[in-house]
Amino acid sequence: MPARFASAALLLFASLSLPAMAGERQWTVLSSGDADHTHERWQVSGTRLRTLPAFDPVRAEPPLSVHQAAAAALAHARRRYPGDDFVVSEVSLQRFTAGAAPQSEDAARGWVYLVSLDYNAKGWTQMVPVLLDGSIVLSDNEQL
Repeated sequence: MPARFASAALLLFASLSLPAMAGERQWTVLSSGDADHTHERWQVSGTRLRTLPAFDPVRAEPPLSVHQAAAAALAHARRRYPGDDFVVSEVSLQRFTAGAAPQSEDAARGWVYLVSLDYNAKGWTQMVPVLLDGSIVLSDNEQL
């Protein structure tokens, strides 16, 4: 299933950790589905998380600006779906490592921009998670 959502789709933002290979912790950045089933999940491994820049919103501005995050999300969407016209409708910066201890490195590195892109005349929205290093988190259904 492509990373597209009908505007009525239930989007679940969760900070769940799920087992992966050899006990690697997976942080869920975003998931989509309904109350009964998760259709798609965007995750960051613990190993990947440790490579991200640390951020404390009380002490400094994020290492990636809203402008840079929106530009990265638009570039990603346009590469995947070149025939569609996208408009940024919302950008939010959220911590996805809410279950980590407040002083831990995981907590300081676990931030993501969720960029909502409206497209087509159908009123559809696609959410693109952008990490603070400017990289895009791909869903378990996506492949570049």
